[in-house]
Amino acid sequence: MNKRKNELEKLGGIGASEIGKFFTGQGMKARTAHTCILEKAEELIYGQRRDFTTIAMQHGIFNEEEAYHKVVKPMYPNAIHRNDESIFIKDELWATPDVTDDVEGITIDIKCPYSVMSYFKNIATIPNTYKAQMQCQMLATKHKESALCFFLTSTQIDGYGNKIEYDIPLEKRFCFVHIDPEFDFQKEIEVRFDQFREKRDELYGHLISAPTISDMEFFDLNHKGKKVTRLKDKSNYFTWEGKIVRNQNIHYVVE
Repeated sequence: MNKRKNELEKLGGIGASEIGKFFTGQGMKARTAHTCILEKAEELIYGQRRDFTTIAMQHGIFNEEEAYHKVVKPMYPNAIHRNDESIFIKDELWATPDVTDDVEGITIDIKCPYSVMSYFKNIATIPNTYKAQMQCQMLATKHKESALCFFLTSTQIDGYGNKIEYDIPLEKRFCFVHIDPEFDFQKEIEVRFDQFREKRDELYGHLISAPTISDMEFFDLNHKGKKVTRLKDKSNYFTWEGKIVRNQNIHYVVE
């Protein structure tokens, strides 16, 4: 699939790595869920996906291929490194597994913690976001088995840009943690995705009708003592229809 087309199809949608935002204690009422709904509605407004990465995410991206060749491939000779090839479950819902092995029927996601402490912490208590991600990936691949591959690798480099690896044998720096399928959870993913899309479209309707104001108009609103608050700072995003304005690609509520 053409990469540009793939990105356009993902605008406003949800990938497996984000599905956990709808499965916290408060479910669809959680702040994380509502923030995600706002971000996705804004993606549709502006026509581009939100680019958000952390140092840990960048570290994982840089070292994923090494983990695949040094750790995954020797364990699973038929495994394929998919890189950024996504599988759509339905329109606007997809998964992008790092590795799939259709012979063994397993989906593998690679995690690259960069400290010894975080390595053991994640293995001891698998984050719920990782568990949700793997259920979504299995929903996409139709595999009945999945695993998280934790690969401990250093962030240190020498003066020539070469990585200074931990002085720890390779066989002690990785661990596979298997995640069993939970079919009820997988069904609930689709239910909550449909709920997400309904709320996203509702909020999109509020945002698309919001007027875009100039810097001078925004300045005057604040100068005149109007209460101006970023929409994302409001406790409820859905009660401000008709009171939202847009300036510099940020949505504000004017009271």
